Amino acid sequence: MRRGGLELYFVLYLAALMLLLSDSPRRETELASTAIRSLVSSTFALIVEKPTLLCRAIVEGDTIRILHFDSLNTIVPTGLVDSLRYTITITDQATGTEETTTAEGSLEVGNVRLLARQIGQALRIHWQITPRRQSQLYRVRIVASAQPQLPATIPVQQRQQLEPLLAGTNNLLRSEATFLVGYLAEQRFQPQQAPSSLDTALEWRIRSLLAQQSLPQSFSGTFSIVPEHSLVETIPFVTWENRVAVYGASLERDITQPPSVSGIGNVVVTIEGNTLLLRGITTQAGSAQARIRLVRRDGIESAASFTVVSTPVQAPSVPTAMYPGIEYRIEPNLPQLSGTTPRAVLRDESGVIRASSNGQPLVFTPSIADTGRRFLFERYAGTERIGQTIAIACEMFASPEIISIRRESEQLYHVVTRSYGLASDARSRVRLELEPPSAGRIQELYGDQSYDADNHIRLQHFRVQLQTIASVRALNGYGQRSPSRELSPR
Repeated sequence: MRRGGLELYFVLYLAALMLLLSDSPRRETELASTAIRSLVSSTFALIVEKPTLLCRAIVEGDTIRILHFDSLNTIVPTGLVDSLRYTITITDQATGTEETTTAEGSLEVGNVRLLARQIGQALRIHWQITPRRQSQLYRVRIVASAQPQLPATIPVQQRQQLEPLLAGTNNLLRSEATFLVGYLAEQRFQPQQAPSSLDTALEWRIRSLLAQQSLPQSFSGTFSIVPEHSLVETIPFVTWENRVAVYGASLERDITQPPSVSGIGNVVVTIEGNTLLLRGITTQAGSAQARIRLVRRDGIESAASFTVVSTPVQAPSVPTAMYPGIEYRIEPNLPQLSGTTPRAVLRDESGVIRASSNGQPLVFTPSIADTGRRFLFERYAGTERIGQTIAIACEMFASPEIISIRRESEQLYHVVTRSYGLASDARSRVRLELEPPSAGRIQELYGDQSYDADNHIRLQHFRVQLQTIASVRALNGYGQRSPSRELSPR
């Protein structure tokens, strides 16, 4: 590993030097680009956690009973690469039928359904089986393309010179790997039935794979452990997790002591197949490097590390109150989280979710029927709630007001009202009412009205001609009214 790192830095240095000193920039650019791509390409490989996934079933008359089912495989890339794209092809070894999909997809061939999901740069593949009476064998081929990357420690000046050499689709790197999926249906014959004298070639091959899995590990391959995420992004007091795939040893048979984790506290390690699942909680913002160490029973050690970055959580931006008919944008202000989808949820008092998002701004418009209700806003990381529940009341618009009364003559007044509501809702408009009604005449001055769309405020102007002393008040379509004001002619 150290030698490869030295070779990489030497080639990068040489490439930068070629660009600076060359009399033929185009030719030297091509040479430098080829040299860098060639070296990075040599470090790019796909590591498959399990070379074979097997399902073993017993067929007894009309009943098929599954005895063993290994349903999950993980593929992890190595090297300085980014922007990985996977293509998965499954081929029926008996018929030659094949289907292809990309990561985040699914496909079916024969009695097998394959589901792929890309997590970070790693690929996780599940398979499901429809039990049949015949054995079947499938070959799964994974092809990955990726953009070559420069090490983070490369100085800025060299990075600016070298990064253009690696950009573009023409510089994409390619790597592939395969594994087998086998379904072994073993017939359990009744006394009156005679077993077949010879297994089919397909069954014989699957039985050989099954036998190979049960043999003790010969340790002929490289012993290595590879984290699924090199960087885990989390927030304080929320559980983070990372999986570490083990290659060249069986966690069940070949590890002499419990996994050692250092550099970070509050970590629980569990074993899932041939993968270590690490879970932890950070109590404050900051970063720490977790280091995992395993010792194989022949004394060979393997270690790996990843960084956990805990980002402080900002307070969400929510309204203190809501009014019917108005669209509100709620900002959850959630950071990126590794392996966990953040969620923002707005519920009503009955627990019904009225709006939700995957950490993106949440948009909600309450209706008139929501008036008087209380809504609850919550943020989640997976199933864990972040912070406190925030209550938001949906209130009715404020009652209308008479904000100005100006005498224009002995019997004539100019009255200005202020009301609250949507411009499109006629019920937010007001009318003036005299008490007694026979005390005078009211005329609305439609040309003088105005509407403040930001604050949902409407100003209306009226001319009131009085015959005798009266009180005046404003009423809207919601049944709300202003306090009365007294008017009198001179």
